[in-house]
Amino acid sequence: MGLSLTWPGRVLLAECDPAGRRVLSGFMTDRLTQPPGPGLLGLAMALQSDPKAAAALDDYTLPLTESGQARLLYGIHDPRHARQLAPAWQSLVKAFLTGDGDVIADLGRIGSAETPVSVLEAADVVLMMLRPTLGQVDAARPRLDVLRNVVGSNARIGLCLLDDGSYSAAEVGRVLDVPVFAELPHSPADARVLSDGAPPRLTFKSSLLMRGLDGLGRRMRQAADEVADQVEGSRSGLAASRSAP
Repeated sequence: MGLSLTWPGRVLLAECDPAGRRVLSGFMTDRLTQPPGPGLLGLAMALQSDPKAAAALDDYTLPLTESGQARLLYGIHDPRHARQLAPAWQSLVKAFLTGDGDVIADLGRIGSAETPVSVLEAADVVLMMLRPTLGQVDAARPRLDVLRNVVGSNARIGLCLLDDGSYSAAEVGRVLDVPVFAELPHSPADARVLSDGAPPRLTFKSSLLMRGLDGLGRRMRQAADEVADQVEGSRSGLAASRSAP
């Protein structure tokens, strides 16, 4: 949510977590001014019967900001519906790629059989959030190994740390061999605005948490541009080698 509200440009927040949605009953609790519409599951079902439904992506989303720069594609309500999404992920990814702007896909805790691998394969940047504690760093190791195998060199992998643990960002980055994109402050009061829809204090927009999220979004956007440049450079190099005598 925080990334979506501070993202440098038009963005769609897609709740792809197989465990279920959070935003409608959290941040949007008192902000929803219209029926939520069919959401992710509705879009998945529409795409299965008509691939052209991707052109009407905005019909399945809700505005998160007054400007409409940030929109929400809310996720499933019942985790049992994750099975219905399984055959539709590739179609959903294609719909995301045809949209205007960037897509932030929240995948929840990766590693289960229901993790939408197709979304990871299409990503330019994959961000893992964790606390710098021994338990969470240890749990991150095998998941990062899986991520590396899935995305290969097609995406940048980065870490976002919540400043609520025993180890420094430098130590975590060195142990996991992954760059730390940002370290966010442990600010429960401000975090509850994003997670639970709590009333924001007057300084919320300029808080350390929101400023940290703004910097994180710009770092991620920069990494995505670097990936695009790398892909374009590879294509140029390939074309040049083919045309060489």
